[in-house]
Amino acid sequence: MGYFDILIEKFAEDPELEKAFGQHIHWGYWEDPSQSKGTLLDFGIAANNLSQKVIQLSGINNGVSILDAGCGFGGTIGMLNNDFSQLNLVGVNIDEAQVIRAREIIKPKNDNYVEFVCANACDLPKFQQLFDYVIVLECIFSFPSRETFFQEVRKNLKIGGKLIVVDFIINDKIYYFWQKLEKEILNRLITNTYGTKATNKVKFISLEDYKNIGINTDFKLEKVIDITKNVQPTYSIINRLIIQSFNDWITATGLEYFSFFDLIKYEILVFN
Repeated sequence: MGYFDILIEKFAEDPELEKAFGQHIHWGYWEDPSQSKGTLLDFGIAANNLSQKVIQLSGINNGVSILDAGCGFGGTIGMLNNDFSQLNLVGVNIDEAQVIRAREIIKPKNDNYVEFVCANACDLPKFQQLFDYVIVLECIFSFPSRETFFQEVRKNLKIGGKLIVVDFIINDKIYYFWQKLEKEILNRLITNTYGTKATNKVKFISLEDYKNIGINTDFKLEKVIDITKNVQPTYSIINRLIIQSFNDWITATGLEYFSFFDLIKYEILVFN
């Protein structure tokens, strides 16, 4: 079973692990990667920093409406709830266990409205109002279809609203090589190592693919922020936890080296 499939159960056994992953299930961000301490506690801070980076780049202010698709344990919504007021905050996640935990630990404050919904991001429920921002932070690669998700966002986003995507982006140098291996081998390796609870299929695409998806769904790619080097310390920390077999080692160290040589980039994409 993939590591993140049983993460909640592991929290009871390891309080330090809960401090690292109890709010976020995404990579960490270090402004200066050389300052990474390589510990779970430091990683927990870095994971918060990534959410904060996304919030800052989004330009979010008080009084707006935000949808967090693939919200996990609600960490990003929790930060917005703490730092802003009069927000309409909705988190959507396909894993009911994560939604239940998010509801337990995130309570509205600062005159904010907070709701967590168990749903498929490619088939969003009917909401009471449109959103100013939609955030999808390091989970879109497991969605059934990025293009379908973009179409769903378009229906639920205000005119002039922003879609912020954080994703692994395949370098053009290895694009065709990756596409072939992903279908035949990598899907199984990645999901077996990291988890199959949300999906048994992952798909990484190129920046050009994203531009085309945007064109097809009436979105314009406004900004690309490459933070590959800033998240690099994540791999060595995560790898110590998840490697339990030779296949895990191939997957985890393979992704680490692909990232180190910029063959897989980690980027923030802002669409409007």
